[in-house]
Amino acid sequence: MRPFPMSMSRAVQFISLLSTLLVLAVPLLVWSAIPGLRLTPSAEVARWSVLLVPLIPLASWALAPRSLELEGGELRILRRAWRAASYPLARIDEVALLPRGWMLGAWKTFGNGGLFGYYGWFYRKGSVRLFCTRGDRLVEVMMDGRRIVVSPDEPGRFMEELRAVAPRARVRAGP
Repeated sequence: MRPFPMSMSRAVQFISLLSTLLVLAVPLLVWSAIPGLRLTPSAEVARWSVLLVPLIPLASWALAPRSLELEGGELRILRRAWRAASYPLARIDEVALLPRGWMLGAWKTFGNGGLFGYYGWFYRKGSVRLFCTRGDRLVEVMMDGRRIVVSPDEPGRFMEELRAVAPRARVRAGP
């Protein structure tokens, strides 16, 4: 089956570019601000630990979702450089198209809110797992009482094909 791409919105692209540039600038600023200064051992450790800061955008990029697949009896969320998250299609109960702006009321509990996407665990009238690259075109998938929200480029086609392969899935109107 054909994958369902998930492209980043302009806002996510801008946040990602700006954040990455700022994070990459931190080690340069720290190292250039104190080039020949003699430091205490603890300050020297802090100076060297600044080199780990660029790992933040790298990890965020690796975990970011890039596409969806409906294959082998599973809904798979493919990531850029990390293993896919998989959910059995037989357990999907409902699917719904969410309105634009739905994410505005979501609180991050353990996730990423803009650096290469919105993904992780969020709270919005209950716990929800997000795998999104934009704030619009959101599709909610209900499975065994768990909520998963994805952002395929073509939500209508995704919902149609999901219903065709998920035996129990029904479309819920509205959020």
